[in-house]
Amino acid sequence: MDSVATARSQLGFEVTGVDLSKPLDDATVNKVEDALVRHSVIVLRNQRLTPEQHKGFGARLGEPAIHVNKAYLLPGHPEIYIVSNIVENGRNIGVADAGPTWHSDFSYLPAPAKYSLLYALEVPVIDGESKGDTSFASCFAAYDALPEKKKSELEKLKVIYRYGDQYEKRRQAGSKLVPLKEAAEVTPDVAHPIIRTHPKSGRKSIFISDGTSVGIVGMPEDEGKQLIRELINHCTRAEFCYTHKWQVGDLVIWDNASSLHRANSKDYALPYRRRMHRVTIKGSIPF
Repeated sequence: MDSVATARSQLGFEVTGVDLSKPLDDATVNKVEDALVRHSVIVLRNQRLTPEQHKGFGARLGEPAIHVNKAYLLPGHPEIYIVSNIVENGRNIGVADAGPTWHSDFSYLPAPAKYSLLYALEVPVIDGESKGDTSFASCFAAYDALPEKKKSELEKLKVIYRYGDQYEKRRQAGSKLVPLKEAAEVTPDVAHPIIRTHPKSGRKSIFISDGTSVGIVGMPEDEGKQLIRELINHCTRAEFCYTHKWQVGDLVIWDNASSLHRANSKDYALPYRRRMHRVTIKGSIPF
């Protein structure tokens, strides 16, 4: 396996010489995962994957999860979540505005997502430029940049996550996302430490998500929301970020324990089509 690092920062790494449609030995899979843990986001270009191959490689990294919102699952492949603006038979085949705020996948669950594997099948291109970029932020780098006193203060705090709150925020922004019925019953509130330790590398990172982070345990609501906003702004400073410009055949994998991501769905619209398939890997309880 050959690897070429991106020029911008420690966040992001392009892996070459790996064809995920073919059987891979454990050594190769381990090298891919090592690069992911080190750099939080990796890119494998020019892949040609069936849903089975996509799920199969994900299963080499852990147990695939099924999204709590069943409206956008690929028929016959519930482990694959469709991200798309394409309309068929009067409805979106996938979620058209997935992840418009900075977030970590499944942060609202007791055991948030480990990795996410997003595969590009159709990419909108306007005037020769691909649209619908995805931006990533390194929560490792954001933690490392904190003053020691601030690190100690944050170590004592937990964030409250609530899945359903994002629906109203996205509806107000014009989203047509099909809401999850009885969200509070399916995904009750959960609290996670703001500073978490990576289960593989032992590095510390800031763990926060815009949209689903609704407060701080033991802190007045206004103060909690202010701290959440300050931490989101800190984590997403330009020097901590990488923006990926998609090509058909790209598989981008990110580590949800050490990064945030945000999708740009505002720079294209039908008839320019975007279709992505995502496999998400179950994670562990943050500590």
